Formats: sequence, C-alpha cells, structure tokens
Amino acid sequence: MSATTLAPPSAPPPTADRAGLRLLTLAHVVNDMNQGVLPAMIPWLVLHSHLSLAAAATLVLAANLLGSVVQPLFGYLSDKHSTAWVIPVAIVVATAGTAAIGFAPTLPLMLLGAMLSGFGVAAFHPEASRFSAYFAGAKRASGMSLFTVGGYLGFAAGPIVATPLILAFGLRGVGFLLLPALVIAAFLVRELPRFLAVRRVAHRAHHERAGADDWRAFSVMGVVVALRSTTFLAAVTFTPVFAMHVAGVGAGLGSFALFALLLGGAAGTISGGRLADRIDRRRVISLSLALTALFGAALALAGAYAGNYAVITILASCFGVSLGLSAGVLVVLGQEYLPKHIGIASGVTLGLANTVGGLAAPAIGKVGDDFGLVMVFVAIALFAFLALAGSLFLSKPANVARA
Repeated sequence: MSATTLAPPSAPPPTADRAGLRLLTLAHVVNDMNQGVLPAMIPWLVLHSHLSLAAAATLVLAANLLGSVVQPLFGYLSDKHSTAWVIPVAIVVATAGTAAIGFAPTLPLMLLGAMLSGFGVAAFHPEASRFSAYFAGAKRASGMSLFTVGGYLGFAAGPIVATPLILAFGLRGVGFLLLPALVIAAFLVRELPRFLAVRRVAHRAHHERAGADDWRAFSVMGVVVALRSTTFLAAVTFTPVFAMHVAGVGAGLGSFALFALLLGGAAGTISGGRLADRIDRRRVISLSLALTALFGAALALAGAYAGNYAVITILASCFGVSLGLSAGVLVVLGQEYLPKHIGIASGVTLGLANTVGGLAAPAIGKVGDDFGLVMVFVAIALFAFLALAGSLFLSKPANVARA
C-alpha cells in the first residue's frame, strides 16, 4: 500500500475517512498477525520442542496476560493525552516478541517472548480503535468493523505467512515478520502529524458530546465479551491441532483450517457492521453468538463421527463467520455505553475482557489432553451458549435510546 498524506481536517469528519481507516486497518493486519502466528507455531512447538497442549496454551495465556493491564491503561491515557505514537511503536514491539519465541530455547524464555508480544499487541488497540472511531463518521459500526476486519485478516495471514517461513527456516523463520512491521511503522510515523491534528479537533467534540456513561450496562457487556473471547481464543488455538488429530492431516493443512476460520471471521465482521448500522446492535450480537454455539457443536460432532477434513474446514469457516458478526459491533456498543471514555471502553473491551477469556485457554487445553480434542469444541460451544445468554441482558445505550 502506498501511504497517502492527507490534509488535517478543520472539523471532525462527518463521513468515513476512508484513507485513515485503510491505513489503520492495514496496521491492524500487521499487528494482529502476531496473534495468528502463535497458534500456527503450536504444532511445531508440540512436535519439536516437546510441549504439551496445556503448556503450549500457556503461551497464549502469557501473550494475553499483560493485556488485562496494558489496554485499559493505554485507554485511560488516550482519554487524557495524545498517544498516537504508541501505534507504530506497539507494532514493532509485538513483532519482536513473536520473533523471540522462535529463537527461545526454553519454555520460560518463550513465555517472556509471548508476554512481550502480548504487550505490544495490547498497546496498539486502544489508540488505534479510537482513531478508527474518529474516522468512521456517522456509520460507526461499519467503520469499526472495517478496522476489526484488519485484526481477523492479520490472524488469518499469520498461519499462511508463518508456515512456509517455519518450513524453510525452522521456528526462527518468524523473525522475518519484523520486515513488514518496520515498513508499516514507518508509514504510520509519516502520518503522525495528521493523526494528531484529527485528534485535537475530535477530542474537543468528544468531551462536549451529550450522554452519560452507563457503567452498569458496560459491565454486563464485559462479561459477554469475556465469554465470547474464551470461545474465540480457544478456537484459534486448537483448530490446527483439532484438524490434524481428527482428520489425520499434516501441520500445513491444520494451519489452513485456521485460515478458513479467520477468513470467515473477516467476512462476518464486515456483514455484522453493516447490519448493526441498520438494526439494533444487540440483536446482531445475540444472532452471532447463537450461530457460534450451533457451529461449535457441529464441529464437535464432525470430529466425533465424520473426521473428514473438508467438512471440518467448511464448518470452521461457518464458525468464523458466525463469531465475526459481533466483533466490531461489541466495540462500538462499549463506546456507546461510555461516550465520555471511549479510550477506556476500547481498552477494556479489547483488553481486560479478552484476557479474562484467555485465562481459560490452558484449562481447555487440559480438557484436550485428558479427554480428547473433540471435547475442546464441546467446551467452546458451551462458552458460546453462555455468552448468548449474557447478551440477552444487554440494555440499549441511554444516548441512543434518547435519539
């Protein structure tokens, strides 16, 4: 992509700023590619580094652990001060941590690399999602969904990019991911003056905006996000080894099943954002979680009785579409619950609740070790159903209800 230098606007953009959204979406791709690379590395870490499924899942936990503090903290800071510089720096830090996992000779050093990667990924999201909200204009759900799609595409690209690198150079091959990270960081640094100008204008309008924060409704939504996050993180962590185990395929095809899931998630995210700009956001969320529970159960049944790779890949894609429908919508809903603190809303929605979801990954890995990988998707379907139940208690944002 060629960076386009835009003149600073004199007022908050009334319609979607497509150039700004494209740049942030591309940055989101590169940033969240780190989260897609780690699940793709797990089969090789299990085979060549002799890690158990539970130990491998602990790397996912470590990568998400710092997000519980970092994302809400950076969200708070972004509500008070301009921290646009964090966006390019976070991308480089996240990728350096991912590369370190491939070079680490022991599990403790792998955990350190995973934590560094998680720190960078977490630091990126609050400020980047804030600017996406600024650039989205009136169609906030559609704009935020476009930004969120970058995360799904990054997740999806992670296995596709990492697998040939690992096959060619071993686990150290993930170090080559630093190249695109440095390139996109350079583009972002070039655009920082323009971002800061947008932020100054939009920040004033943000604090003058009518509407009070609804912390109670936001807390309920946080529970839903945590349960949904558990579903998502478990699925992306164990889909490759699930496909390998039940269909008897190699690591490459296992990673492709994850790619199908994440590509479906990207398609679902775009559709969910457009739908949520037309109907009640809460209905979109409930529909998403109901379908996610359905296809999670279908994957468990396919693993138990079919074991056919094509069927598993198709169902994984449908699972991803279902889960993606609510991805960007939940972020927008959180910002509408906290109109005075959209940085904190983004940080908690993308950070704290997601990390709570990540805490369950080792436990679900233990279920896989003890009872088989089919039971992993039984657990995933159960968490999706619990998230669906929680979504039924979501209230309409007060300022939206008044409008």
